[in-house]
Amino acid sequence: MSSADSGPALKLSYFKVRGRAELTRLVFAAGCIPYDDERVNREEQKRRKDAGELPFGQFPTLTVNGQVLAQSYSVAKYAGKLAGLLPTDPLVALQIESIVDATDDIRTKFVPIRYKPVSAESKLEAYADFFKSVLPPLLDNFEKILANAGGPYFVGSELSLADLAIFNMCDYLTSPSCEVQAGSPEHAALGPKCLSAYPLLTAHKQMVADVSAIAAWLDKRPKTPHDNVLTLADSDYS
Repeated sequence: MSSADSGPALKLSYFKVRGRAELTRLVFAAGCIPYDDERVNREEQKRRKDAGELPFGQFPTLTVNGQVLAQSYSVAKYAGKLAGLLPTDPLVALQIESIVDATDDIRTKFVPIRYKPVSAESKLEAYADFFKSVLPPLLDNFEKILANAGGPYFVGSELSLADLAIFNMCDYLTSPSCEVQAGSPEHAALGPKCLSAYPLLTAHKQMVADVSAIAAWLDKRPKTPHDNVLTLADSDYS
């Protein structure tokens, strides 16, 4: 890890949830990179979209010295370079970036469940199927990669963007995704249980959480009962 005494003026803009901005927030925390953590409501995001202020019409965006840039994983990788968490060696960088990108294979199967235009009962069935059938073979891959790496890190002998991406993935998997999952004790419990068969991933998650800069961020970041910006009210934030 490295800290930055000076650098570009940075503003990370996203909704008032973890979502696709949280990996970059974790990277900035780990690298002690100063930035403006701008959290806006959906109305402001729509205004910016309609005004053509968002490069691809979506969040998150990272403003660098006044230039607005987008795409969450590209932003996280840029942040990783600033933080010294993504090396210049092309082959090592490829190893790290492949793990970062692979976490999206899980995200794209998990997060969309909350937006399905179906009944609450059907959503709960989808969550149950995800944790029982969809997720395990994907987590198997990460457990094997970490075992082959010899640990405790996914790539090399120090914390990298890969480790933060895996931590972020495990963080959102073990937290309720939406109000429907959070409202069912049985289905809310599926998240915390999903790593029980993966001792290396479990230990890795705790190792990253124990990094002092990460622990400080986890303690200070806003707390919500779930991560669905469409249904959270201002009173849900603490």
